[in-house]
Amino acid sequence: MICRQRIVTVLTTTAIAYSICSPTQAANLVGVAQSKSREPVANDLDHSLQNDIGAALGADPALDGCSVAVSSRSGQVTLSGSVRDAVQLARVLQTAMSVSGVRHIDNALEVGDPSILSASVHGTR
Repeated sequence: MICRQRIVTVLTTTAIAYSICSPTQAANLVGVAQSKSREPVANDLDHSLQNDIGAALGADPALDGCSVAVSSRSGQVTLSGSVRDAVQLARVLQTAMSVSGVRHIDNALEVGDPSILSASVHGTR
C-alpha cells in the first residue's frame, strides 16, 4: 500500500532532482525514491490489518452493540473494548482470526457493557 506521504516524497524528489541534476542523475535519484516507496512499511501493513479487521467486525450483524478497538503490530492483534456476552466474544475472536494476516490475537475484551455494570454497582439502572 502506498501512502500519501510516500507519493509526496517521490514527487518532491523528482522535482528537486530534475531542477538541480542532469537528466541521467535525476532519473537515478527518482528510481531510488520509487524503489523505496514500493517497500511496504510495517506501520502500513498494521494499519491495513486494523482496517480489514474493523471492516469484518462491522459487516457482521451478530456483532451489533459491541464496542471493539483493534490494534496491530506485525500480525499480533490486540482487541479491547466490550461485548455483550460470551457468544459475542467468541464471534469477535473468530471473525478477527479469519482476517488474512492475523497471526495471534491478544484478547483484552470485557464481557458485558461497562456502563451497565457500573450502573448496577451504583444502584442505578
